Amino acid sequence: MPADAAVRRLRAPLLEWYARHRRDLPWRRTRDPYAIWVSEVMLQQTQVATVLPYYRRFLERFPDAASLAAATEDEVLGQWSGLGYYRRARALHRGARTLVERHGGRLPAEPQQLRALPGIGRYTAGAIASIGFGLAEPVLDGNVRRVLSRLFALGDPGAARPASDGELWKLAATLVEGPAPGELNQALMELGALVCTPRNPQCLLCPLREPCRARRSGRPEAYPVTRPARPTEKLRVGVLWIARAGRVLLERPGAGNPLRGTWDFPAREIGGGPEAAPGRSLGALARRLRLRLRRGELLGTASHGILHRRLRLEIYDCRLAGGRVAGRDDLRWIDPRRIDGLPVSGATRKVLRVVEET
Repeated sequence: MPADAAVRRLRAPLLEWYARHRRDLPWRRTRDPYAIWVSEVMLQQTQVATVLPYYRRFLERFPDAASLAAATEDEVLGQWSGLGYYRRARALHRGARTLVERHGGRLPAEPQQLRALPGIGRYTAGAIASIGFGLAEPVLDGNVRRVLSRLFALGDPGAARPASDGELWKLAATLVEGPAPGELNQALMELGALVCTPRNPQCLLCPLREPCRARRSGRPEAYPVTRPARPTEKLRVGVLWIARAGRVLLERPGAGNPLRGTWDFPAREIGGGPEAAPGRSLGALARRLRLRLRRGELLGTASHGILHRRLRLEIYDCRLAGGRVAGRDDLRWIDPRRIDGLPVSGATRKVLRVVEET
């Protein structure tokens, strides 16, 4: 581990670089802890450009924790629709309700109290505490992990042994000590996003290029060290397009649906290998839905990735021949033109585009 004094010497050039090169983003124009919390949740596993319009609309609809807590889950998910990873929205909603119950709707500054709220882990608590309250709390996301791993050449590329989380958190905690901790944390994240990128890092533009051990090694892209990736799992998924009177049927997915929205087209994995006929699997799907269906032609296919899985979506035209939809909370008819207002998965949006183009 580098000496603490050597780590702290990185603060000044990093903050100077950030003052000149920071992007003008809406969550950087506020110190409202609630708005910062919303931004941090939205930015998890999602690019800045994608988040921007959602962030603005969400805060217009839910400007504080009290308004978010008072909303129904469907209202919250409707504002989140299209952003994906809906468990984040549900956790944010639960967190707002807990915040109202325990803290009168105001986020506490103490990191331990923040982490007691649903959906707030160590990273998010550090971001809220440092940016919203000016406390010297560290953050460690993918960008910060990459910057620190390269600066100090942490881990063993030859053995595919990554740096330990404890080591990285200690460095981040040492670096954040001092004035403007929120700015420092954002500077680290911004450097990783703009300069110290996963591929083709722009070392000549980096304010920390001189002390960077990975750059001096000539192999900056060897860091951060990662373990071998999990093999991609390929799945065939049968998706049912069930239309009636200008509306299509959506399902609230349970364990049997491999899609991940709050509402999705009925779907089921097709077993038996890449050449297997879909009839048996789709018959099991109809029984799960408790509907009688007449399956028609294959309307088209789409590809969709969920974590380590790659789904081949096979979209089948179906007609409802019997069974009850009215009054059920797991099925609903929807006008396809209004699907943008629902919390559906990216896979369902792809299916809709395929059908519209046929």
